[in-house]
Amino acid sequence: MARVPHNAAKTAIFNRFTGNPHLGFPGLRTIASAAILCCCFAQANDTTEIPDLPLATFEHMAMGTQFECILVAPRPNMQVEELRHLADEAFAVIDTIERRISNWRDDSETSQVNRRAADEPVAVSSPLIDLLLDCKRVHRATDGAFDVTVGPLLDLWGFYTRDGHLPADEEIRTALDKVGLDKVAVDEQAQTVRFATPGMRLDFGGIGKGLALERAANVLRAQGVRAAVLHSGTSTVEAIGAPPGAAGWTIHIRNPYNKEGEHIAEVRVSNESLSTSSSTENFLELDGKWYGHIVDPKTGWPVSGISSATVVGPGAMETDALSTAFFVMGEARARAYCAAHPEYRALLVLSENGAPRVVRINFPSQEEQDS
Repeated sequence: MARVPHNAAKTAIFNRFTGNPHLGFPGLRTIASAAILCCCFAQANDTTEIPDLPLATFEHMAMGTQFECILVAPRPNMQVEELRHLADEAFAVIDTIERRISNWRDDSETSQVNRRAADEPVAVSSPLIDLLLDCKRVHRATDGAFDVTVGPLLDLWGFYTRDGHLPADEEIRTALDKVGLDKVAVDEQAQTVRFATPGMRLDFGGIGKGLALERAANVLRAQGVRAAVLHSGTSTVEAIGAPPGAAGWTIHIRNPYNKEGEHIAEVRVSNESLSTSSSTENFLELDGKWYGHIVDPKTGWPVSGISSATVVGPGAMETDALSTAFFVMGEARARAYCAAHPEYRALLVLSENGAPRVVRINFPSQEEQDS
């Protein structure tokens, strides 16, 4: 496939939508999560008249992963270049967010905060203030299970460098002193951020891709797109509407214990988002034991007993954050959260004696079936 200029969308598929229920894209495995296998069209009713609409798939590298946008044209006679322009506008929003929040870019606002906020209040943009306020809100709602300041713990264990280290209890206690969103002061009026403790850092890896997808989808909606699906390396999916003649986009959740592509559930989404957090592909082996990369911000230890957590609900930013939180919270606390917030539903894959146990929360009894 011919390459296109840097920061432009790349067309992977261009054809006309005819109601084929098996059109879709293969899962793209990432370190962040490999639990989402694929997305396809739900079967249309045989009597439904299916509009003859162009469909195109575009890809874009950002935030260390491959974003993909599947667009069903809002008009029958749209050409691929028109759809490419829509995708480019959506991808441009993702690039803007990456430049602002990436802690891997020395010139980002996040990196400036990480370098200076322990010494002085750091002035930042309104979008970063808003993001931090959202992070604090989810942090409070999940009793600290979601926390964008866990970087010192990930450093200690060696997850950033892949150079594993089994820390002593005193090392964990020292790192925990540098963790906690309650130690990050956000001044909305002055538009500044300040750390209470030296050595703290922000890392938006657990929410940034969801934020980017949500903003990108808003751009497409504003341009009249009524059916599309976007994903970030398949760890988070944002669905706009549904394919013509179909009830929604069907996401297959892969069995985290099976590398051959077996899936354990499928979830249909329309005007919703879905995010999965998993530790089965990003882990360290230390002294003969595996430790996944999702760390409990309160204990400082990698979470065990769960293989993946999937959350479905309104807004990719929220589901991205909640999938990490539910992984940390476990079944009982995830159930309590969903009971208090019925707009969210969850699918947890728990690890029991080396075998998966699937737990569905807030799913209608007949909506989802194991394959």
